Amino acid sequence: MMRIPALFFLMLIASGVFAQQKWSALETEADTLLNNQQFVQAIGKYNKVISLQRKAKYTGPAVTRYKRAVCLFYLQEFDLALSDLNFFIPKNPDFHQARLLRAFIYRELRNPEKQLADINEVLAVDPWNIDLLKWRAGVLLETGEYEKAQADLLKVQEIQNDEEVELYLGLSWYYLDDADEALRCFNRAIELNGGYVPAYQYAGMLCVEQGAFSLALTYIDLALRLEPGSPQLQFYKGITLVELGKTDEGCRFLNKAFYAGIDEATGYLMEFCYKVED
Repeated sequence: MMRIPALFFLMLIASGVFAQQKWSALETEADTLLNNQQFVQAIGKYNKVISLQRKAKYTGPAVTRYKRAVCLFYLQEFDLALSDLNFFIPKNPDFHQARLLRAFIYRELRNPEKQLADINEVLAVDPWNIDLLKWRAGVLLETGEYEKAQADLLKVQEIQNDEEVELYLGLSWYYLDDADEALRCFNRAIELNGGYVPAYQYAGMLCVEQGAFSLALTYIDLALRLEPGSPQLQFYKGITLVELGKTDEGCRFLNKAFYAGIDEATGYLMEFCYKVED
């Protein structure tokens, strides 16, 4: 058998150490660029690090892939970011920040099922995380799991109640066809934060649906004081005024909403505002 000189092994070890020193320096530079939000430049450095690691047959935790995924996320390169995270997460199943980043990406890609899967994994080890419970409740509302959403929101209320929790609870009652309870929740949201526009808006929309147009106008006017240029609020004010018989004023608001991009205003404009002679 051919004997391999010991010097050969020493050369291999020295080569591996040099490569690691080189990529460590590159990664430090990339981290600085990432912290300075210079994402494109950081990715260039991380690419070189990953290439060196691949050549060295590195089998470590692959944290460079996670950091590159962060850069790609901020650049809205979601598919590429997912590729890095799908490589990283199986190697680092307890690094929950990576799962949360992947959940954010699935939210951007409008994939609630996969979003829920990652949120559930993190909540399994941190079951009283308020922000995650709220997040999951929002996704559950989106997927029609209204009772499950309520369970999460009531759990949050045991720790801390706020206007967002009440708003989500109101939406869950609305989708469960309990308008009275929904309105109570929207009102509690307003009591908790008098400047919370979504609570006024949803309360106004609910009142329009229920035919309580005078009450709807009260909520919508309060919301417009806070957000005077909101096309959605102008649209609902237009509907409400028309239904209250104030057609000219209502049409002005519907026109504003239409030209601001609210296509739903078209039907009301055609029915109440544009007179077509026979």
